[in-house]
Amino acid sequence: MLRQSVRRPSRRAPPDRAAAILDAARKIAFTDGASGISARKIAARAGCSATTLYLYYRNLDDLLHHLRMEGHALLATAFGRVDARRPALARVRAMGRAYYRFGLANRSYYQLMFVARASVTPSRELVQREMYTLMLLRDVIQSGLDRGEFRREVDPMVATNALWAEIHGVTALALSGMLVETSAGHHEEVLEAVLDGAARWLAAAGDSNGQRY
Repeated sequence: MLRQSVRRPSRRAPPDRAAAILDAARKIAFTDGASGISARKIAARAGCSATTLYLYYRNLDDLLHHLRMEGHALLATAFGRVDARRPALARVRAMGRAYYRFGLANRSYYQLMFVARASVTPSRELVQREMYTLMLLRDVIQSGLDRGEFRREVDPMVATNALWAEIHGVTALALSGMLVETSAGHHEEVLEAVLDGAARWLAAAGDSNGQRY
């Protein structure tokens, strides 16, 4: 009599440990802030030892960098919804609004990206990776210069950083609650006023591009 073969249950594939660790770090950061992250907390939530983290990530700053890049991917998606066929100034305005609304809708990512920074100076490589959303704005500025829509003497990187600083300021005030105290019910008007000033500064002489889009 032939023995019937016994089919053993297949072992489940091991989970994606790197993803589990990143997910644990994300949940802790979103609940307790970046300062609340520790290897012990992440390991406990991910179901592994603290030393296992360092098989997948160099250190806690590396983990935070990965989370920041998730946020930058969301911001890039928001920028990508801006119609590339519109005039450059209209696109700058739309990107400013997108940045502001991204910050309000993604407070935890925004804090990680622009407020809670590493305790040590990040490497140039990491900074360049995180700058790619800023470069999307720089490209629009450059296109406006190439088409004669902006003042010829404008330096594209100076303009890009100046615009970022202005919109970041409005967004940070809104997130802190200060804008509610100082301009209750007029948040959008404050944002549009900032965009108006940027438009007048960028627009070529005699151009009507300072108008709102």
